[in-house]
Amino acid sequence: MLALLSKPARPAVDWDRLGRRILDQSAQACWVVDRELVIVGVNPALCALLGYRAGELVGTHLLAYMAEDSRSVLERQAAIRDLTPHRSYDVTLTRSDGAPLRAIFNDSRLDAEDGGAAPGFCIFVTDITRRFEEEAQRAQRVDQLADAVARMNRFLGQICQELKDPLSAILGATQMISSDVASPGPPDGGHGQGTTHLGAYAALCSDAGRQMMRTIENLSLWSRLQLNQVPFDLRSYELGGLLQDVLEELAPRARARDILIVNRIVATPVLGDLSALSTVLKHLVENAVRFSPSGSMVMLSAALADGRVTVRVQDNGLGIPEDLQPHLFRIDPHHAAPGADGEVGSGLGLLICKALVDRMGGGIRVFSKPGGGTAVTVTLTQGLHAGM
Repeated sequence: MLALLSKPARPAVDWDRLGRRILDQSAQACWVVDRELVIVGVNPALCALLGYRAGELVGTHLLAYMAEDSRSVLERQAAIRDLTPHRSYDVTLTRSDGAPLRAIFNDSRLDAEDGGAAPGFCIFVTDITRRFEEEAQRAQRVDQLADAVARMNRFLGQICQELKDPLSAILGATQMISSDVASPGPPDGGHGQGTTHLGAYAALCSDAGRQMMRTIENLSLWSRLQLNQVPFDLRSYELGGLLQDVLEELAPRARARDILIVNRIVATPVLGDLSALSTVLKHLVENAVRFSPSGSMVMLSAALADGRVTVRVQDNGLGIPEDLQPHLFRIDPHHAAPGADGEVGSGLGLLICKALVDRMGGGIRVFSKPGGGTAVTVTLTQGLHAGM
């Protein structure tokens, strides 16, 4: 229990009559203090608020219940008590259990009946702890929203750039086509020299158009995933068969860059959604090919343990810097890195993979070492073999 601080002699004050006049008539938490801030009276509402009995509070110093950062506030207010009869200010009290209590002090001077100096002060206490916490939470949510909006804006900027590059290629190719077609032919009526390049220009337009379409489709899928508008039908599927379709689609690009894809996944059933599984496998293998140097190898493998299947896609690329790895699954362009052909992705593929894998009850992780390649693992529930 806090001991009563020693005080100089004070003129006699009928505190009992004063307490009955103020404390007994108030349902709001309230205490009365003398000029030295020694507590001389409290009401039951204040005792309940702080968790003390009246006998523990009366006779102790008001500063004993102030948080460290509020003591100077109370001392400044006490210094001007004779200048302003009524004051209102915020403080932080400390309850009996040590918990902080945010409060507003409505401090009023008690004038002496004979017109002399005020014998003390009546302080009404308003608990604003809940309001303070709600305001702090609101401010935190505003900060989080502002950060999300800023990251989304950066992400959309990256997407716009990803669409702008192939569109520029298409526009450049079509301009060259127009120029070649308009060039005069040879005198003998044969084909003009410019028309021999039309096939190459058309191929350039086709590749750029497919890149734009892939980006738009990914953006649309990611948006629908955020709105929970993608239906899922979890069934048992054979990974080997799904991978075969993916590898056939990506084979031309792998051959063009002389990359060998080694698939060691056979007879591996997993529980998942057909479309989601195909999308995840395609993104992971496509990323591995894109970030692998020419003439290297991409390894696909799977391991079964405790009813779970872990699929691993390993490349021999440059790897990911350690400071960028924590940002791989965030909507942020800072982790975007150029592939072996120089194109820069938005990182949307990994975001889609994580969202799809999460919906299938699995997990995804990235292991990478600068200069040592990157391995992405996806863990899913093991499915049933055919015939079981």
